[in-house]
Amino acid sequence: MRDDYFKSYKMFKFIQLALLVIFAVCFFLFIFLDDNLRTNVFSNKVLLTICVFLWAFMLYSVVCIIMDFRLLEGHIVHDHVLKRAVYVDSLTGIPNRFSVDQIFEKYEAEPDISGLGCSLIKIENLEEINDKHGRSSGNVALKEFSSVVERISAYYGFVGRNNGNEFLVVIENCSDDKLSRFEEELKKEIDQYNRTSGGYEIKIKVEKILNSEGGFKDFRQLVASLYGMAKV
Repeated sequence: MRDDYFKSYKMFKFIQLALLVIFAVCFFLFIFLDDNLRTNVFSNKVLLTICVFLWAFMLYSVVCIIMDFRLLEGHIVHDHVLKRAVYVDSLTGIPNRFSVDQIFEKYEAEPDISGLGCSLIKIENLEEINDKHGRSSGNVALKEFSSVVERISAYYGFVGRNNGNEFLVVIENCSDDKLSRFEEELKKEIDQYNRTSGGYEIKIKVEKILNSEGGFKDFRQLVASLYGMAKV
């Protein structure tokens, strides 16, 4: 809603500025291209004063509109920062628990979720990394893994950090082959990271569920079943 408002207001200001510039250009041309009118204006103090006031007002209006653009850009940046603070995890830079809740609300309102597939991913050795290398190293592992899973999931669907060490992936129009490809690509990228990072390895555990096989009508039940599989 706010994005639509900003876009509409920006377009209004742009049209306002364009019309003002067109009017100003036509006004100047109308006076300076007509020799008689130009002579009358510059020889008549009243007409010249009116024209000066009009020119000053047009210039003032242009400056005001440009300032409006600057203020609008500032509001857009501020709004973007606020949205990022609300929806994006501050540590990993990917959608946070609030964003995951929005996904729950989205699919709770969907009458048919038969085409959904979900993955639950955990870093199996995160506690070990924290114990051996310190919590800062564990945070680095979370950031590096988040970067990988976000890059891979961009071609498949939504990924969000649902909890400290839990990442939920939701894929629409999903098939078993699509879900398996996602898992294979993710593991391949993690293996590549482990070979080239020169540090500790990241070990992940992936659970997946395909609702065309599960037949759940409720998205929360679908995710609850996925979590149940992860605990086994």
